[in-house]
Amino acid sequence: MHSSPAATTRGTPSRRGRSPRASLDNAPALGPATPLARTRPSPAVPNPAATFTSCLSIPVEGAQPVPRARSPAASASASAAAAAPAAPADADGPAARRAPRKSKMDALAALQSHAGEDDEDSPEPGAVEAPQGALYPPDAEPIAVAAKLDMRSVKTSSPRHMPSAGTAGRGARPFGLEDCPTFHPTAEEFKDPMAYIKTISETAKNYGICKIVPPESWEMPFVTDTENFRFTTRLQRLNSIEASSRAKINFLEQLYRFHQQQGNTRVSVPTINNKPMDLWLLRKEVQKLGGHEAVTKAKKWADLGRLLGYGGIPGLSTQIKNSYTRVILPYEHYCEMVRSSPALANLASASRDPQLKTHVNMQTLGKRPWVANNGNGSADNAGDVDMDSPPSSPLTATSSPLSEPPDDTEVKEEPSARAEGSTRRRGLRAASAEQNTRQWPPVGKKSAANRVATKPADRDAEEESSEVGALRFHMFCLALTSVPKGQWYCPTCIFGTGGDFGFDEGQEHSLSSFQARDKEFRRLWFQAHPPPQGTASAADPTVNKFGDVLVSEYDVENEFWRLVQSQHDTVEIEYGADVHSTTHRRYIKSDISGMTVPWTYVGMVFSTFCWHNEDHYTYSVNYMHWGETKTWYGIPGEDAEKFEAAIKREAPDLFEAQPDLLFQLVTLMNPKRLTDAGVRVYACNQRAGELVITYPKAYHAGFNHGLNFNEAVNFALPEWLPFGRQCVQRYREHRKLPVFSHDELLITITQQSQSIATAIWLNESLKEMTEREMESRRKARALKLGELLEEEDRADDQTQCNVCKVFCYLSQVTCHCTTKVVCVDHAHLLCKDPMEQHTLRKRFSDDELLDTQAKIAERATVPTAWQAKLTRTLAESARPPLRSLRALLAEGDRINHPLPELLIIRKCVARANEWLDAANTFIVRKQSRKRSRRSRGRPSPNEPPLAIEDPGERPDKDLDELYALIRQVDDLGFDCPEIAILKTHAAKAEELKLRARVLLGATPADRDREAYLADCDRLLVEGSSINVYLDELIEVEKLVSREQLIHELDDADDSVMTLEEVSQYLTRARQCNLPHDNKHVKQLEGRQRAGQSWDERARHVLSQPYKTIEELEEFANIESSVPIDPTLLDRIATLRTKARDFDKQARVWLSVGPNDPRPRIQDAMRVVTRAEKDFSILTIRELKRMADFASDLESRCDQVLKNRYEHQEDEDIFETMLKWVDYAKKYLGIFDLPKFQKLDSELTQHFRWLETLPWYCPNHRIPHGKELLEDVIDSTKPEDDMPPDDEFFTCICNEAVRPPVPGAVSDAVQCDHCSARFHGQCARNGGSCPFCDHHHWNGSIHKERSWHFCFMPAMLVYAPEVTRNHSDDWRQLEVIVHRVDRLASVIGQFLSFASQPGNQRKEYMPQVRHYMRKLYRIQFAVSPNQEVSFGLDLAGLHRILAEQPAPYRAKKRRRPKFTFGQDVDQDWADGTRCICRGRTPYLLNYPTVVCENCTKRYHGSCVFFPPMDPSYDNRYLCPLCCLRKNKRYEYAELRVKDINNADQDTYVDTMKMLDTFSKDLIYKKLPPPYTQTLFVELIRWTAGQPDTIPNGATHPSTSSPGAHHNGPAPHARAHQGLAVPPPPAPAPSWETPRHAPVAGHHMPPPPPWATKWTNGGSGPASASSSAPPSRGHPVDGRYSPLTPPRKRKYADGEPPLEPAYNSPGSYDGTRGKRRTLSHTPGPEPVPANALHRGMQMQTQTLSPSLAMIMSPDTRNSPRQPYGGPSGSTAVPVIATTRPSVPSNGVALPSTPPQRKMKVDVRDGSR
Repeated sequence: MHSSPAATTRGTPSRRGRSPRASLDNAPALGPATPLARTRPSPAVPNPAATFTSCLSIPVEGAQPVPRARSPAASASASAAAAAPAAPADADGPAARRAPRKSKMDALAALQSHAGEDDEDSPEPGAVEAPQGALYPPDAEPIAVAAKLDMRSVKTSSPRHMPSAGTAGRGARPFGLEDCPTFHPTAEEFKDPMAYIKTISETAKNYGICKIVPPESWEMPFVTDTENFRFTTRLQRLNSIEASSRAKINFLEQLYRFHQQQGNTRVSVPTINNKPMDLWLLRKEVQKLGGHEAVTKAKKWADLGRLLGYGGIPGLSTQIKNSYTRVILPYEHYCEMVRSSPALANLASASRDPQLKTHVNMQTLGKRPWVANNGNGSADNAGDVDMDSPPSSPLTATSSPLSEPPDDTEVKEEPSARAEGSTRRRGLRAASAEQNTRQWPPVGKKSAANRVATKPADRDAEEESSEVGALRFHMFCLALTSVPKGQWYCPTCIFGTGGDFGFDEGQEHSLSSFQARDKEFRRLWFQAHPPPQGTASAADPTVNKFGDVLVSEYDVENEFWRLVQSQHDTVEIEYGADVHSTTHRRYIKSDISGMTVPWTYVGMVFSTFCWHNEDHYTYSVNYMHWGETKTWYGIPGEDAEKFEAAIKREAPDLFEAQPDLLFQLVTLMNPKRLTDAGVRVYACNQRAGELVITYPKAYHAGFNHGLNFNEAVNFALPEWLPFGRQCVQRYREHRKLPVFSHDELLITITQQSQSIATAIWLNESLKEMTEREMESRRKARALKLGELLEEEDRADDQTQCNVCKVFCYLSQVTCHCTTKVVCVDHAHLLCKDPMEQHTLRKRFSDDELLDTQAKIAERATVPTAWQAKLTRTLAESARPPLRSLRALLAEGDRINHPLPELLIIRKCVARANEWLDAANTFIVRKQSRKRSRRSRGRPSPNEPPLAIEDPGERPDKDLDELYALIRQVDDLGFDCPEIAILKTHAAKAEELKLRARVLLGATPADRDREAYLADCDRLLVEGSSINVYLDELIEVEKLVSREQLIHELDDADDSVMTLEEVSQYLTRARQCNLPHDNKHVKQLEGRQRAGQSWDERARHVLSQPYKTIEELEEFANIESSVPIDPTLLDRIATLRTKARDFDKQARVWLSVGPNDPRPRIQDAMRVVTRAEKDFSILTIRELKRMADFASDLESRCDQVLKNRYEHQEDEDIFETMLKWVDYAKKYLGIFDLPKFQKLDSELTQHFRWLETLPWYCPNHRIPHGKELLEDVIDSTKPEDDMPPDDEFFTCICNEAVRPPVPGAVSDAVQCDHCSARFHGQCARNGGSCPFCDHHHWNGSIHKERSWHFCFMPAMLVYAPEVTRNHSDDWRQLEVIVHRVDRLASVIGQFLSFASQPGNQRKEYMPQVRHYMRKLYRIQFAVSPNQEVSFGLDLAGLHRILAEQPAPYRAKKRRRPKFTFGQDVDQDWADGTRCICRGRTPYLLNYPTVVCENCTKRYHGSCVFFPPMDPSYDNRYLCPLCCLRKNKRYEYAELRVKDINNADQDTYVDTMKMLDTFSKDLIYKKLPPPYTQTLFVELIRWTAGQPDTIPNGATHPSTSSPGAHHNGPAPHARAHQGLAVPPPPAPAPSWETPRHAPVAGHHMPPPPPWATKWTNGGSGPASASSSAPPSRGHPVDGRYSPLTPPRKRKYADGEPPLEPAYNSPGSYDGTRGKRRTLSHTPGPEPVPANALHRGMQMQTQTLSPSLAMIMSPDTRNSPRQPYGGPSGSTAVPVIATTRPSVPSNGVALPSTPPQRKMKVDVRDGSR
């Protein structure tokens, strides 16, 4: 982990914000005199021009200067600032803050200007300006950056395996350095990173640093908000960081100040051979040779010339000596004089204690309140803060790297804030620990220094002021006789040069702005300073390309060290270091930046971190999240002293002035010089995603190759504790502020970790701490200090020694007179009170401290104690008891610490346990394998078999294995009781073996046979107790078993012996070696063969998936001599019984009688499924086939009843259903078929309903309604309600009677009464004028259609369900009823209107004839009820009108004409001139519709035209034509808006204007639209011309009842129709015919509706497929034959109908359902006889006329006027689930409507 010093203000107020590095602003002055790149410059080399390059000159958006107070000296030294080069920046930016000190600027400028010149020609100091090298012009535009960093623009990964330096494909690293080790852990190894680091530490610590490349699967999350994250940078000038360079600068400034003090304002640098002499190098070499006198005496000045690089110059030694004597030697004498003078020595060393290696922190010098001058030469509060205030912490407000520099007010408030006792956090990163320094006080203050330096009070005190320090001194104290002329410097200012060096603050950045500056700086720099090309490859992922320049990592490294050592190129860059993050480490209680709280680092190219080791010598881990390479240099901790000695030799002056210089992180030294000094230096290149580990005490440094983002934190392993103690002691020597208390850390570890592992590595450190503390307490008690025990932790500042800054956590010395504390060693420095008044404040008592140490020591010795016990156990006996080993193993397992010996003990005990398990097989007794000889007869079923029959009961191991086990235990080396037992068993086995041999060799007589067998039994019993296999005992056992078997076979009963028993006897006979020719053996083998044959046949039958009854019956009778398996026999008997039961059930169902209960199909299929699982039975197969037929029939019937059946055949569906009925009655009567029965009943009602149709033909047995439907459709078209405009349409037909062409003879005739002309053929057919002769309408003249319309609605409503769903005849009736009903409604309205005498005018005669022409073609009577005839009423009205004179009509009558917006539009891209007027682009190329009148094209969606309206057959009238023709637009409401009228609710009433032939615009107000509405803009119009109307006449346009309106016309008063007769009662259900018995296995043929069972399926192939005879209309209560089936004419079963009309209750073709009009009261009750049928069906929506017909008859007079009430009349409706057929011929959907329809004659609105 690395850092940079805090960027705070340093020095006195005149120096604030400026460091000695400002001397490099005058780089030309130092160029010739500071050869850093080579220590031996050649005089012939010319002096190159010095340059200064700052990254701050690159303007970037988002980079903001850090606000900072301008120092008072900044304005006072304007001339000095003008002479110093500064990076281009704003006036308030970094340039203003970095104003150079005047003394240093003058010194360096003077030395440069006087080099090689005469004093007379030398310019004044400060007159020389150094050349500047700005990268960007001052007025350049800032580089634009994004708010958020684009992670794709940075490197987030790196090559996994890069070759090391010096290997193939990789050149040698600069300076010949060796790479540190790189580790590539696996994912398993890196699960615990800390554990892995510990495993590699033994190797890596020898290099100081190492690199770890994590596995690819391991990822460190990057959680920084790149958009809001901002940080402050620090400025670094590379050639000011190197130790020798800065030492040279400080020396030259001191030398110049000295000569200025001596009055030599024009000091010059001597030149030799026109080359300025390097004074610093000269002095350094002279001091190496022993000083001026030693070199002079030894005459080594010539040698010095050669060391300085001069040669062959006459008088070289004299020139060098004279230059040294003139310039350097007086300065050395002055230094010696100051050191020898007590007053001046104290003054020069006032900033540090000469007795200790005290760290002088010049950064905090300017923050002390006593430094600020009050204007009269005195400092405020001088001497009050000598040691009162504790040193600052990196996390306090005054020194935090994240906080801004405090102003004076904050500094003044700081002591009071600290006095409040607030707990202070200590940070890891501090440039230096702030120490209390002794300042030489100004005149007028009483102090020890003043008393020493001043003379008696009566002497005049002349004072001299130090220009830089602004301090005043007595001249006699300075040994001055007169006031020096010009500038004068006190010893503090001369010798204190360089003590305030540090890094200034840069700018505040975001990641994006910092990236932009780094990228641009790198591009400009490397394009201006390209490295040698040809060595880097563009394919190398680590090589960067800037234009055509390739830059490798080694190129950047070489350039970095060149700039660090360059005397001419001064480069200033920024580094975003020491930015806080958040996490915590264990045991350290406070948050410490960089140690417990990770720090992040944002680097740019060449930004560096100087040589340092970690605080408290801890480990550190640094992870690169992303970015360019970071180069690291590391020195092993073992070489730390060598490194410190080498760098002190390089710049001794720096360390003499600042002994703690290495703590400040501001010094670099070339690795080459370190290796030359014998220091081991290793290097590595860290890339994105890689970790770098630094080890305790290891110095490390490095730099960045470009923008990167790193995160670092300290950590510690157990091995760190001794290093941590060493570092605390080193901090104490230098009086540096520690980061945390080492002793407190040890105590905290003891409190938080109780593990043995912790105790082991903590014990030594805790012991050292305890002994050190007890020794310190003995010293305190020897000083007779009082003691006080406090058991609570105090704040850190209350436990810190005020002298050496060490944390005294365990005990502190205090006094009542001060709040300061000190350690015991500095107790005498606490205050002036006697020691007896001081108190030793202890955190723990002696007993607690010693007890804690004792517990840790005891816990640490637990593994050692166990190991000692193990050693003692093994030493006591060569064969330790197994019990002791087991106890040691159990105890070791309880110790939570790894024990190396535990694994060996575990293996030993495990092998001993294995041996014991094997020994127990001989020791543990088994149940006796010998059973007593049975009595004669068959053995008991529960008696166990002989042991000889179960080889598994025999011992597994023989006597040889027993001896082997005994020999094995001798090699294992342990003792246990089982060893002796095994040896006893071996002896016993030998004895039994000998006795068995004796018995086997004996041949006893028959009389001694029983005794012999008894001896054998006893021997077997004894042998079973030792569990050892002996062949002799086995032979004895066979002998005994053979005798027992023969006795059992003699007594056995062969008739009850099973096959298993036979097999057991044979097995025993073979085991006991019974001869094969024995009679019992032969008999058993014969019976076994017979039994096995039966067993095989039985198992074969049982293995079949389907068994037959015949196969099972074969096993019913078995011979008793055959041994069988009773289990198999039982299974066969069970299966035979189940098969018989299934067969019986199937026969019962197949032979069901007329009155027997019929099974359901589900019950039959359940039996079939169960039977077919195991059996193959003929009757079951027959039952399954018939059940499949019946199930399919039920499914079809259900689909028909639910209107879901899809008829796929050409035959009429009712013909098909009749075939189903015939087949079911003939073959499927055995099943209960409820769906079929319901369908059969519906079919009976259907054919009865057909007979009720008026056009039903009894001869053909079918209805003839096609011609009728065509006439009705042609006569009821809504668009044909108005009479034609042609005056020649006077005939009863629909053709005009036009005059014949010239020369032709017309056959037309004319009525004498009405003057109507008729075609000759029409006149001959009628015989008289149909308009005038009422016989055509009163029934006198016979017509083919002589029925009345009023009965048709009843036929429609009371049709059966199957008829409504599937009958084309019903659909034809539905179309006829609704279309005629609409026509009747129109005619009724006309008659109601014409019934008034004032409305009976002759101009209505064409309308009357038009209606009569329609009724004449329909032929049947049309009226609301049977007593009324519209035809007769129209004929009467015609006669009345024919007698009136023709009305007067003006000749000049003209309707108004309209021009709409669409008329003036141009055709759109798709050829349309639509309502949308081309203003909706997405409608382009949408489906269009063409008006049949104007042939203009419209988008169907724009005019609400139904997209799938089948009625559209090029018969469409557009909205504009409807407006002009005064017709209603059927698809939407039309509203005309006048473009000159702004009222939104006012529209043009075009209908009224056309009716009245208006000359003026007529407006109307309408409510907001509530339905589909089209708006048309009226552009202009032409006024109409009304005709002249006689007095008293009514204009036809205002009273014409036949005019079409957008709304419905008023209805006539409702006429009551006839009562509807009740429907006929349904015919009784059919009877099930008797079927033939199943005995003959008669199978039904396949059903007529499918062929999947024909010659296939589950039925037999011989089944016939005879179709049932065709059945038709019932004759005797059943069905009679019908005509052959006919095809359906239309694909959807319905004829094509005409376009929809819009009348109350009509069908809305645009939505596929009846319109819902305004709500009306509920339906009136229907007659009781109609309710019987109506309860079983849902009601159907009817028009007002149909509702009137279906209502009860009121017997209105045929001549009753038709005028209805002016108000709304609620018309009763009958709702149904089936929607009505529209008059436009659109096929109706098969699904019912979702809501009921009601009609209100008020306005027809929805």
